Amino acid sequence: MYQTYPSVVRLQIHLPDRHQVHFRSTDSLSNILTNERNSRTMLTEFFNINNSNQNHRGYFYTDFPKHYTWNTNSKTWHKRRRRQKVVARMYSVHPSEGERFYLRLLLNHIRAPRSFQHLLTTGTTLHPTFKTSAEHYGLLEQDNSLHTCMRDARSFQMPAALRSLFTTILLFCNPTNVRELWNDNYSAMTEDYVTSSSVNHVYIVNKLLREIDNILQQHSKSITQFDLPQMSQQFQNITTSSTLIAEELLLPVSTIDLHSVSSLNERQSYIFHTITECARQGNDGMFFIDGPAGTGKTFLYKAIIAHLRHASHIVLATASSGIAATLLPGGNTAHLRFKIPIPIEPGSYCKFGKTSAMQELLQQCSAILWDEAPMSHKHIFEAVDRSFRDVLDTNLPFGGKLIIMGGDFRQIPPVVLNGTVSQIINASIVTSPLWLSVRLLSLNENMRAVNDQAFSEYLLRIGNGTEPTYADGMIHIPTSMVIPWDGDNSVSVLINNIFSNISSTTTTYDYWENRALLSPLNEDVAYLNEKCLHVFPGEETVYYSFDSVDDDKFNLYPQEFLNTVSASNMPPHKLSLKKGAPIMLLRNLNPLSGLCNGSRLICRHFSKNLIEAEILTGQHKGKPVFLPRIPLKNTGDQHMPFELTRKQFPIRLSFALTINKSQGQTIQHVGLYLPSPVFTHGQLYVALSRGITSANIKVLAKNSAVPGHSGTYTQNIVYKDILSKVNIEVHLLFCTSLQLS
Repeated sequence: MYQTYPSVVRLQIHLPDRHQVHFRSTDSLSNILTNERNSRTMLTEFFNINNSNQNHRGYFYTDFPKHYTWNTNSKTWHKRRRRQKVVARMYSVHPSEGERFYLRLLLNHIRAPRSFQHLLTTGTTLHPTFKTSAEHYGLLEQDNSLHTCMRDARSFQMPAALRSLFTTILLFCNPTNVRELWNDNYSAMTEDYVTSSSVNHVYIVNKLLREIDNILQQHSKSITQFDLPQMSQQFQNITTSSTLIAEELLLPVSTIDLHSVSSLNERQSYIFHTITECARQGNDGMFFIDGPAGTGKTFLYKAIIAHLRHASHIVLATASSGIAATLLPGGNTAHLRFKIPIPIEPGSYCKFGKTSAMQELLQQCSAILWDEAPMSHKHIFEAVDRSFRDVLDTNLPFGGKLIIMGGDFRQIPPVVLNGTVSQIINASIVTSPLWLSVRLLSLNENMRAVNDQAFSEYLLRIGNGTEPTYADGMIHIPTSMVIPWDGDNSVSVLINNIFSNISSTTTTYDYWENRALLSPLNEDVAYLNEKCLHVFPGEETVYYSFDSVDDDKFNLYPQEFLNTVSASNMPPHKLSLKKGAPIMLLRNLNPLSGLCNGSRLICRHFSKNLIEAEILTGQHKGKPVFLPRIPLKNTGDQHMPFELTRKQFPIRLSFALTINKSQGQTIQHVGLYLPSPVFTHGQLYVALSRGITSANIKVLAKNSAVPGHSGTYTQNIVYKDILSKVNIEVHLLFCTSLQLS
């Protein structure tokens, strides 16, 4: 005897009139054919229940046995009288079985179908096969999906966005017929090039090729790697290096940033003049601008960049995160700018050599600015340093270049997968030998919370780990910021407090830019986004991903299992969106045009293979962009015995963000959702310091009581070993710098 708990129900899956019929050898053929019971199966009776409207809740086939039980004798479904834990599984079907596989796919995604014909129908169209039906439901990728994507984009008549989309397809989508894509879309991509009749066709072709090549170069690719027309000799003579240098020299200088020097406070002004004078004299050196959140680091960076570029200096503006890069004029991620390998290892080199365009650009550049430096692993800085020394033929730190790093060590440290506290601390740049060459310059006046000094001081105590703690590192949250925990109802209160007009259709860029819910874990962020989308007005559009595993010859991983796989760097299988909803990009598509990992956008238009959106924040705010589906891999996920490829739009909803993704942003209205406490150094500090005043920050925390104390409490994690090393050296170097000056 044996028992299985929970019980498992195996569901039949068959094509019309292709089910098995059981009979006795003595039964006559006519009796077998006329016996109505022989026409019943689990699947056909599931259809009948749906036809009779008994399945008014719209259960999927695999959910049905949780609410109904199958009577084998009568071959009918009956409603369960008592609740019982049941697991239902459709029989596995290999993709080589064709139509039966596509029928199974449809049953996994369509609620309460009433017949086989229902599954074959989309809208008013009856399809000839389950495969074509699955394609029209968006469950299968169509062979011409990339051509359809470009065709849909052409209708918007935005040539610049179309060129960016075409390049994204080249980089990420592995198109099989590049020349056909080029021929079909060449005219639409060059509409804004034709300004007069004297502009000839050859010039236009080469100008388009050059622009596409410039974007490809960001990803270490070239037009020569694709089946595209050959660039003329005249344009080929414009080398990649000269193009990179020209692009940097031609970057526009904001007059606002240029004139902001007069608005710098005393410490900002001291740092500004120290660094710009160093650049003016052509000196090398390594600086770190240290400042708590809100002390005006980005404001200062932009003033330094504008001043140096206005004096014809090349300044390479980079950041450890995509969102921080979009806030810098001409900003790019450090990984893309310096071709840093992934994964990074001790002894790694960047992917450029002594004869590369990057080498010539480095020779010409006067300074490199690197924001959010504390987020990056020390091996990244050491790889860049090693590469600079190599290509510039010098043993000076970073090849003798002026390096301006910045950030806040109170914020989130480098991510070390499954790392211990000591491993995370050891990953910080402060433990690298390079740190001994760094001169620290400190900011200490909070400009973001200038009208709420008590809040500013509270944030600093949280960041420094000096706020009084109770059991398990719990700290008190001011009552004015707290929403009492009351389950789902309190979550709705939090959402309504931050998004007071979420049901309105008149929300603006500023509305979405200045509001966000934050939470430490991805699953809690997904829950918040789902609740927000539910109350957000408009019709919901759903996109399903196409999931696969390489070399899965024996179909070991069924589609419905692959669809359940989630990862922090991947979109969900079921992506639900509405027009006007905020979204976040999950990949670096075109950083110089504002499309970075972490960029926030607004949905504007949907088609089957294309999403039109507008950039919400940063230097490219309001810019229209096209997003295609791209294949994404969960490379390096040690928890998975396979590498999943998910083809989906590389976005998530962004009503809510993880705390890590919010770093570097200023958000006026912040809702902090803590069903579980923060789990690493600096997370609570980052979350609370996104805001500008305590009046606009609300905290909803579960299990927030401390025995013997009233009020709301939550855990604050601070790795003081990092801060103590920084603070000691800040003090020593600051005193030295005052003596020198």
